[in-house]
Order: sequence, then structure tokens, then C-alpha cells
Amino acid sequence: MIFVHLKSPSNLIHMKKITLIIALAGSIFSSQGQDFESLLSGGEEHAGKLVSSYLQPVIEGTIYNLNNGWYRTAKTHKLLGFDVTVNASLAEVPNAKQVFTFNNSDYNMGNTTIKLSSGAQSAELPTAMGGETNEELMLERNVDSSITNLKSTFNAPNGLLARQSSDYVGMAPLAIAQIGIGLIKKTDLTVRFVPEQSGDDYNIKLLGVGLKHNILQYFPIAKRTPLVNVSVFGGYTKLESNYFPTGDNLDDVNINLVIQSYTAQLLGSVDLGLINFYVGLGYTAGTSSLSYSGLYTIKDDNGVTPNSQINLDRLSSADFDVNSLKATLGTSVNIAFLKIFADYSIQEYNSVTAGVALSFK
Repeated sequence: MIFVHLKSPSNLIHMKKITLIIALAGSIFSSQGQDFESLLSGGEEHAGKLVSSYLQPVIEGTIYNLNNGWYRTAKTHKLLGFDVTVNASLAEVPNAKQVFTFNNSDYNMGNTTIKLSSGAQSAELPTAMGGETNEELMLERNVDSSITNLKSTFNAPNGLLARQSSDYVGMAPLAIAQIGIGLIKKTDLTVRFVPEQSGDDYNIKLLGVGLKHNILQYFPIAKRTPLVNVSVFGGYTKLESNYFPTGDNLDDVNINLVIQSYTAQLLGSVDLGLINFYVGLGYTAGTSSLSYSGLYTIKDDNGVTPNSQINLDRLSSADFDVNSLKATLGTSVNIAFLKIFADYSIQEYNSVTAGVALSFK
């Protein structure tokens, strides 16, 4: 049996600037800047599973972040009153989501096998939001009826905790801008909208809609408690982005990420003029899909192509569904038209949100 040894990149599951573009207003999430091609060496049977395990907390954290920052009070605008808001959220990744279990048995199928080079049957490896590991993975790929095999050993991927010392490591960030306007019967409409933005290797678009309706108005007590407001709120956001990595071995590769998030909450606030306090209780959820298309050709160290081409359309997509009860507590400082607010949400991925708004009426 002949073995052709592939050039060993420093990490198996790192993409060259994997621009998931899950931060808005021009911010881009980048995953450690390693070669996208190293991921694809896992083959059609395994690459999708590996990237799914590695990126899970980033995508799930983004879903929860998209459901943050919708409100800073339960009070609604007067008719045609409006506000313009910019806020940023950080969703804290639970410790359990900073690692994933790699089992050799999960990567032994088809014509490709990936296993721990140490001889162990399983190991805890870091996700994108995890720490550091010294584990190595060994890839063996049968190219043409056992006449020629590809074999290579790779370092298992490190997470961002291995590279940064920031207090915000272990969190998935997101920034959002939105506009709210007052409608009839103490109802606010809030819109998040990003027209399609494109760069050399990515594009992104986002649309979100939220409705807030004051329900205290239907009870006689409302007239005796003018500083207290109670409302119901529902919000929906859809984000779609594409990343187009380039390389000698890549042909029309596209990584497509679609996230849909939604939330329903009961809001309460005490609005004292210069300062107000607000709470939210409800449900937050969302879905996502990370899919691939294009072709990748494996080459050995000498640039010879050993007749092995991967069709990325066959990679399994990374699909995640999240849901959690949510409780939010926050405060806003109001200086004329300027509002400065911050809140903390308890959910599966606890999160902190802060922002500023210009509000009229």
C-alpha cells in the first residue's frame, strides 16, 4: 500500500478568515485565520461534522444575541414618536459548550478515517470559544480502491481562549442598530434592517421586526400608576451571510449561514424621568443552518493531484436549534433625548447588553 503524505497545516478545523459575519454594523467575526483547506481534508464524510462541533457555541451565542437589545423600557412612544438605537450584546458561552467530545468511532466511515494519533478512543477538544489542546488527529483517505492512500497528521484546533487574554473571551459578540416608531393604541414597531453588504469575499443582509404593545392601558389601575408600564413584546430577526474563500485548490466555494431568531416576552418598567428600571420575562429561541457548496481538490506535497476531489455540496450542514426561558433586568439613564442603557439576561447563554438611543416623544 502506498501512502502519500499531505502537507500538514497547523490546525485541522480552521478556515482562512472564516467570515461568518455574525456581527452587524460592519463588524465581522473571524475564526483564527487558518487555512480553510485544512478543514476540507476531512473529506465529505467528516468535514461538516467537525466544523459543526467546532463552531456550535459561536452560532448558538449569535442566535441568543439577536434576541437581545429590543427594548429599554416597557413604555411605548406617542403616535409617530420614534427612536434610533445602537446596542452591543455579549452572550456568555457555558463551560460545557467550550469543549466537544471527539470519538474515533464518529469519524470512521466511507473512504476516510480520522482518529486521535495518541491511540485514545475519545478526547475533549476545544470549540471555537474554548481553550488550548495538544491533541493530534490522524487522517487516512482511500483515494482509488486501496491502490493509493492519503495520510496526514494534524494538530487539533485551539479555541479563542488559547489566543486572547481579554475579559470578553468566552463570549460571542454582536452589535445591532434599529429604529422604533409609535403607532396607534400604544403600540411600537421596531425594525432592524441591513441591506445587502458585500466585500471581496463575503456578503451579508439582515431583517428584523418587533412589536411592543402596552397592556396596562386596559386596566383601571393604569391611571393611578402613571410611572409604571406593562407591555407584551414579540420580535423576529433573520440574518444571512455568505463567505467565498479562495485558494489554488478551491473552485467556487461558498459557505452560507442563515440564522432565524425569535422571542416573546412580558415587559415591565418604572419610568422616573431621569432614570428607569425595566424587566422582561419570556421565551427566546432560534434556528440556524451553515451549508457549503463548491469543489476542493486534495494535492500532495509536490503539488501532484492524487485523483481526489471533494464535492462540498455533500458535506453535512451544521444545523442548530436553541430555546430557553429568559429573564432580563436593566436600567436606562435619560438625558434629554439621549438614553444610555444596559441590562443582563439569564438564559442558556447568559448575556449582557448595553447601548445608546436617541428618542423623541
